[in-house]
Amino acid sequence: MGTHTTPPQRRAFYDLHRRGRTYADIADQHQVSKECVRYWCRRQRDGGGCETTYHKEPRGILSRFDGLVRYCILRLRLEHPRWGPRTILHHLGKRASLKGLALPSRAQIGRYLHQWPKFRRQRTKKTAGQRPRLPTKVHQRWQLDFKVNIVLQNGTVVDLHTIRDPVGEACIETTVYATEQVTERTKRVPMEAARTTLRRGFARWKTLPQEVQTDGESTLVVQQKDAFPSTFTLWLKGLGIEHLVIHRVTENAEVERCHRTVNDYAIVGNEKHSLTELQSILNDAVQVLTFELPSRAEGCAGRSPIQAHPELQQPEHSFLPEHELVRFDLKRVDAFLATFAWRRKVDKTGRICIGGQHQYYSVGRAYARQEVMVRFDPLDRHFVFYLIDPERNDSAPEALQEIGRRPARNLEVEDLTGLATWPDDLLPQQLPLPLCSEEG
Repeated sequence: MGTHTTPPQRRAFYDLHRRGRTYADIADQHQVSKECVRYWCRRQRDGGGCETTYHKEPRGILSRFDGLVRYCILRLRLEHPRWGPRTILHHLGKRASLKGLALPSRAQIGRYLHQWPKFRRQRTKKTAGQRPRLPTKVHQRWQLDFKVNIVLQNGTVVDLHTIRDPVGEACIETTVYATEQVTERTKRVPMEAARTTLRRGFARWKTLPQEVQTDGESTLVVQQKDAFPSTFTLWLKGLGIEHLVIHRVTENAEVERCHRTVNDYAIVGNEKHSLTELQSILNDAVQVLTFELPSRAEGCAGRSPIQAHPELQQPEHSFLPEHELVRFDLKRVDAFLATFAWRRKVDKTGRICIGGQHQYYSVGRAYARQEVMVRFDPLDRHFVFYLIDPERNDSAPEALQEIGRRPARNLEVEDLTGLATWPDDLLPQQLPLPLCSEEG
């Protein structure tokens, strides 16, 4: 039954059928299917032949379209390398030579051009900074992140700040703030709110982390090239904490997931409460999520974070909030600033801007429109200005001409910490006394 019939057999099928034989009888006689006999009989009845004709479809993308269409697509792309399928299709429709011919779709044009590597879009490699190394112990790194513009039932718009320890797999702190009007439109996080959240974390766990990792929030990180470090970064540096900035959202995946957990546990369903009541609920949530509820984090294995990582309550370096000014070391800030070299162009009045907006220093009108290099001298806490010779490639300070020194402004302890005196709600400061020898 699977054997192909020949043209003489097919003519015989038709002759027998014309004599009154049924399709089934003819099929049994020649050991073929009834459908085969019916097909060839009806074909010859309708004037067709009994020869088999195979129509082979042309192969290749756009092979069903006229060759002139394919030619025009390639020519347009070669003449205009930046044109995409949409633009090429538009110009195909305007060509008189293609009038009346079927045109392919944008997707078909894209697939047609994609055959050749020359026409493929080249992926550019991102030159992001080095990814922060992974932490290995508890309280080494705290991840700080923000969820902004959460609307409560009474119309209040709030921001949620969350800190998480990725190694300890615990929510360190979570705080809610009313969104400031000045930041509601820009969705920026106020630096003081971020600093308050960290201070609450310091107080809750009585320790300082070695590192704080944030995203590139503009109020915390200065993104411009050759920029002066932010106050937030310098404050952390003075406390001996490294400020790490992520380059991909996935690098803060742990705190992002913690955001969702805290939001689902404490905020959703409690939008009717006031800001103060909501903060109290969040405080309880940190306690329950860290000390009581089993965690689905991999390292917890169904236990609470504090059971899985008891070292969370055993900080290497104890810290109390009232000791912040004692722990803050301005020499660490100075040593950090001494590693930078900033290039600035002197304006027409002889000034340059460094250290933030409206932080102007005068170098004299004689150097207007010229480029200078600025360094920080930690010995006398002055900015030192050097004139850059455009004909020399050597930018070392000893190879440059010093043209001035100015005392650095807004870099004192009060400027960087925001603490002028001890806050009223903190305990009195207990300064450490020097040890006396037995002979003394």
